[in-house]
Amino acid sequence: MESMSFRSVGIFGLILVLFVLISPMSCPAQENLNPNIIKFGIFPYKTPKTIIEMYGPIATHLEKKLGKQIKISSALDANSFLEKAREGEYDLLLLPLLQYYKLRPSGYKVIAQGTPPFYGGAIVRMDSEIKSVEQLKGKKVAAIGDFSYAGYYFLLPQLEARGIDPQKEVEFQFLGKVDTVIYGVINKKYDAGLLRLDALDLHDFIRIREQVRIITISPEIPQFPFVVKNSMDKSTITAIQETLSALAPDKPEALEILKSMQVKKIVVATDADYDQFLEQIKDTDYFGKP
Repeated sequence: MESMSFRSVGIFGLILVLFVLISPMSCPAQENLNPNIIKFGIFPYKTPKTIIEMYGPIATHLEKKLGKQIKISSALDANSFLEKAREGEYDLLLLPLLQYYKLRPSGYKVIAQGTPPFYGGAIVRMDSEIKSVEQLKGKKVAAIGDFSYAGYYFLLPQLEARGIDPQKEVEFQFLGKVDTVIYGVINKKYDAGLLRLDALDLHDFIRIREQVRIITISPEIPQFPFVVKNSMDKSTITAIQETLSALAPDKPEALEILKSMQVKKIVVATDADYDQFLEQIKDTDYFGKP
């Protein structure tokens, strides 16, 4: 009975933590005015549980080095995250490139980025008859969402180059989370899935990686940028940059933090470091949408 009671308390505690993660804070304006609290907004491209596991270590490390409280926060979906960011809900953000480009005019700037770049890709089950992009015509494809380059947009020009209309001849389903895409393919709910490929290296997916096969990859994609409000004081920005860039892979604690974020190193960066990629994709349908 004691073990059952302990398990119940543990499950309730986890649910409570996840609820706090995705729910709006009761007094965001007051917290934003507190210089000792930094709200760290993580884009909801994974489940709340995975977000905590991946970014909890770096939040704890920043707290130790900055002497400030780092509060991880997210949102229920892409649109609500972007809206909260535009309203100034977050002080420090880590978000996908397409969302960053849309957020640029709202008073945020890049201060750091992970390295090396990554790739998007299309996966199928290992026993699938699909071997090439051409064979996706008429198929059901799981994608992350229309906010994701690695998890959707990169494939569109590849389809068009082969005479396939992505909007009419492929059935895309936006699932929002990497986890859902992977398991959707494995469980035969979808013929193929689109995602950033280094997700397959995460501990949760190591056992099932051998069950999928990659049929195409994207061009090189810069890592998600670390972004802050333009109004953040320079001393705090410098402290964040120094803390992030000091994470060395030859130190066990730092290596675990870097691995959890799927990067090998973090370097100081600016908006200019993302201009070249913007030039490559700015004419896509994504930027033509209201």
